[in-house]
Amino acid sequence: MRLLHATLRIRHVNSGPIDALGASGKHYIITFWHFHILMMLFARYRRPIMVMSSRHRDGELMVYTYRRFGVDAARGSSSRGATGALREFIRAAQRGSNLVFTPDGPKGPPRVAKSGVVMAAQATGNPIVPIAFIARKKKSLRSWDSFQIPLPFSRALFVYGDPIEVPRRMSVDEVEHFRLRVEDSLNALVEKGERDFEILWKDNG
Repeated sequence: MRLLHATLRIRHVNSGPIDALGASGKHYIITFWHFHILMMLFARYRRPIMVMSSRHRDGELMVYTYRRFGVDAARGSSSRGATGALREFIRAAQRGSNLVFTPDGPKGPPRVAKSGVVMAAQATGNPIVPIAFIARKKKSLRSWDSFQIPLPFSRALFVYGDPIEVPRRMSVDEVEHFRLRVEDSLNALVEKGERDFEILWKDNG
């Protein structure tokens, strides 16, 4: 991952809001689709930070990788250990950690957000920051999420969305509203990055 990253030419789009949150000491929850996970360890974020990792066998490898990058992990997902992992997440946030969610993981459906990220934001009071990673040249695997691997020496963009503030008290309908808002924001970032890549690359040089 480090070697591949070293070959890429990367620019950051609309990183001002997440940089400002970090500079002010405000904690946050970054979120991105599962198919962008490979390079997200190189996005802009502040440590300490904790990611939710699957309890499945492949989660072991991911936890090892995260720790090599100084990122903590809570073991759980929407299908296994969700409640305990969410409690661990909330405790980590109370200790001053930022959080990470892939809201369509670990099994999909792809690019459809689950409500866990909204519940974490509600419990902690921390805003959600959506991020997309767009490589100009990439390979998409035949996996459930069409997992993307940027090709060496490609140009690439990290595209950051504006923070989403979630109320501490919400009805079931309001939780669904913010779940859809996160989903729409992430999909809009992906579509914008793919559609306007050349413009964004030039404007952020």
